[in-house]
Amino acid sequence: MLNVNTATSAQLVNLDANSLADFFGLITEAHTQMEQALLLLQIDREDEQSLAELAMAVDNIHNALADHSLGELRELTSSLLQLIYAIRKKQMAFSVTVGDIILLVTHDIKTLLEKSLEGEACKAFMQRLPRICVAIKNVANVDPMMQENMMRDILMLLDANTEILDTDTTATDTLRNLFSSADPNDAELAAYGVVIDEDFAFFRSLGEPLETRSKYWQGRSQRMLRLALKMNDQAGRPVDPNQLAAAVYMHDVGMALLPLEIINNVQPLSEEDLQQIREHPKFGFELLRYMKQWREAAYIVLQHHERMDGSGYPYGLKENEICEGAKILAIVDVVDARTHERTHASPQQQALLRAAMEIGKHSDTQFSTYWVDVFKNLFQEMRKQTVENINDKKAR
Repeated sequence: MLNVNTATSAQLVNLDANSLADFFGLITEAHTQMEQALLLLQIDREDEQSLAELAMAVDNIHNALADHSLGELRELTSSLLQLIYAIRKKQMAFSVTVGDIILLVTHDIKTLLEKSLEGEACKAFMQRLPRICVAIKNVANVDPMMQENMMRDILMLLDANTEILDTDTTATDTLRNLFSSADPNDAELAAYGVVIDEDFAFFRSLGEPLETRSKYWQGRSQRMLRLALKMNDQAGRPVDPNQLAAAVYMHDVGMALLPLEIINNVQPLSEEDLQQIREHPKFGFELLRYMKQWREAAYIVLQHHERMDGSGYPYGLKENEICEGAKILAIVDVVDARTHERTHASPQQQALLRAAMEIGKHSDTQFSTYWVDVFKNLFQEMRKQTVENINDKKAR
């Protein structure tokens, strides 16, 4: 069995800087190619071209591992290639869970290599490696009625903390509660430092009628509020919780005021329509800025679509010009868009695991690296707690 602290590290350390950069660059490029192919497969699960591109991306990683004498890890990519082959031969159907397995395997390979380069041990993963490979290779051979359960077991083998919410998971379980569409009660808000006053009650009262403008928005203020406050709490509350909460409720007031033909349009938007959408943060800002005690919330609303690299809107601000609350809200907004259907988002709902990967991929360009790390740490912590809750229930 591979000793990650010796064999893998030695092979990587022996590479010169350019070769090492090329190696990790290839893996990153292949991972991006996989994500694009998997997104298209969610639209058409029998798209042969997307399946071919998916196989090519995995094969590129497979060959790169061989080129650098990392043969032990090629068992993982070999098992993925067999899985994709089985799908292309109609021996099993593509599913979102298959996509999650492929993404998580390649993500774990990259993480393992990075950790081994830094001298960190990954013994627990390597001990599971033979079971993971055998399980992935055997999925296509089991009864189709059992395949989904088997793939969920594979996800747990890949990462024991993978968030898998069973249908009997109750509202008290950590992740489901965090992403609940129910209104947080006063005690829950108080735990995050939010003080319920008349202004806050007014902002909250606007949330429900605004969300009725589109079926895709219903419950999102509550979901986003919990995640935003939790992230802020995780970081030691650098943003005033009251200002952050007010901004969550008011951030899409401008979107709700757009014509319904834009809000509910499922076709590609015209440049004129897109320009109207880009102006929407200004509406919430204008409503809040005249209330002096809510100036911070006003700027959070105004800047929540700005990006670290200056490519956002409405003003093209860069990282140091964007307030911290807006950086939180930017992440929370995208997480909710990726985990709940939205008219102008991808056609299929994406798993929370994939949403977390997407946030990480755009760190330092679209999102603040600091707040991405906060989100990742929170996400890992919540996944662990959720799995522990599920295991506790099964043990009873």
